[in-house]
Amino acid sequence: MKLLSSSALIWSPVVANNRMNRKRQASGINSYEKELGFKPEDWLNNCLQQNGQAAWLDLCCGEGNALLQYARGVAANGQQANVRLKGIDLVDQFQPLPPDIDCVTFETRPLDDWSSDEQYDLVTCIHGLHYVGDKLKVLAAALKAVSSNGLFMANLDLKSIRIAGDGRHQYLRKIFAENDITDNGRRKIISCKGTRDVRFNVSYQGADDTAGPNYTGQEAVDSYYLVK
Repeated sequence: MKLLSSSALIWSPVVANNRMNRKRQASGINSYEKELGFKPEDWLNNCLQQNGQAAWLDLCCGEGNALLQYARGVAANGQQANVRLKGIDLVDQFQPLPPDIDCVTFETRPLDDWSSDEQYDLVTCIHGLHYVGDKLKVLAAALKAVSSNGLFMANLDLKSIRIAGDGRHQYLRKIFAENDITDNGRRKIISCKGTRDVRFNVSYQGADDTAGPNYTGQEAVDSYYLVK
């Protein structure tokens, strides 16, 4: 099997043509609320009430509709100065920022070499890790970006992470348990409250974009590792 490097993977048609999260709103019919089982607005509004500010980082944000939906709400309430919203996606297909919205920023870039010096009250990645090469590196960076009282939620299919000699994912589940990270295997969602500095101690070998459909029915990418 020929594995793709991170730089080669971003040109894969499986990655470039993914539409899993392009249109989702924060809440409503096609939304993060339906996917995650909670309204991001409720969490962020509680942060505003408790701390006087709120920050949301949405990785693989698609068109950025979820961020914009929340931004319109805080703009209507005159709270934009206390809110920081950021979306990152590989493809520059973001919705235009309305002239009255100044609390949202979008960034076009791959995530494999991404890290953040800032922390956020909410960090989400909805169906984005399916198309990332070094999933564990991105996951570690995302967990560091969560504030001390923040919340992290992301879709993760453990079947797409291939660690040599770990046929039943015991290695990852042990690390998740040691770091108090919840892995909901049925819903394919991992989550935790508070920042984490997780060391996976693996060596990334490359990605397979011919893995075929995952649990969503869409073609996805498998990531291969060796334990150091």
